[in-house]
Amino acid sequence: MRPILMDADVMSEPRNLIEVEDLRTHFFTDEGVVKAVDGVAFTIPAGKTVCVVGESGSGKSMTGRSILNMIPYPGRILEGAVKWRPNRAEPTNLLSLDPKGKAIRAIRGNDIALISQEPMAALSPVHTIGNQMVETIRLHLGKGKAEARERAAAMLAKVGIPKPELRLDQYAFQLSGGMRQRVCIALAVACEPKLLIADEPTTALDVTTQANILDLFQELGDDLGVSILFITHDLGVVAEIADQVVVMYLGQVVEQGPVEQIFHDPLHPYTRALLGSVPRVARGRAKRLNTIRGMVPSPFDRPHGCLFHPRCDLFEAGLCDQSVPPLQRYGDDRTARCFKAGGAG
Repeated sequence: MRPILMDADVMSEPRNLIEVEDLRTHFFTDEGVVKAVDGVAFTIPAGKTVCVVGESGSGKSMTGRSILNMIPYPGRILEGAVKWRPNRAEPTNLLSLDPKGKAIRAIRGNDIALISQEPMAALSPVHTIGNQMVETIRLHLGKGKAEARERAAAMLAKVGIPKPELRLDQYAFQLSGGMRQRVCIALAVACEPKLLIADEPTTALDVTTQANILDLFQELGDDLGVSILFITHDLGVVAEIADQVVVMYLGQVVEQGPVEQIFHDPLHPYTRALLGSVPRVARGRAKRLNTIRGMVPSPFDRPHGCLFHPRCDLFEAGLCDQSVPPLQRYGDDRTARCFKAGGAG
């Protein structure tokens, strides 16, 4: 497939809820600069689920937090734009808003909600589930206390929690891990957000609970029309829920496209390596699990040229280790950042 060199990292489309353009978030430490997010660009269409996938250290979580302009010290968003278009009006660049100001706080939790990986860190240990949910609903929706409690109970029931009225008066430590994660999801959707950012929400759960939570996300997308940015390292999860996939490596997007094309015709060697390392039930004689050779480099010692070249089976000396491959478009809705995308010689 012949690539088309892109003039910009992202192409605007009117149906996109979020357009991330050339996003750069760096951390300035005593050891050096960590380029956690380095020129990232992708879109989140309205009503779709976009999965961001990659190994630990690829910048997935920082990308999600950058969209909300929630970067902890010593990190800073240096460049880029996050164009928020909840309707057909002109988009708002979320990065142009004061990260502690009233405008961005009105969007967080109301229009865009974040679900973290660890619910015990997200839920207060000294307040009941009901107190936390009621406060959020009253703050964002302006409802009275009784009405807010009624809505909180309805949201708990919506996410499959039995006896919701009883759970409202309990504390987080009294619930199982799966129940706590459901509470976090109920808390996130209580104000009817247009976008959910889910950061590894099923990693700490057992397989059965994980499957139930994934079913819940799909139901929320179908029933409420919520767009979802799902951050994960699990390609099994991606295959189950994604409409589109964004593959990241060392802070850069190396490939993106529709989930069917990514899984059946991956263009980037890193994407192919990730897919090849997924465990499969082998018939007959047991086979050794495929792995990606080497390790993700230290963020303080990033390779020259293509960031993946030290681990790439298609490495070409003098090219891959000297020049940064441009982001190229393949067809209408696929991009890849590789000189040898698709295995070309």
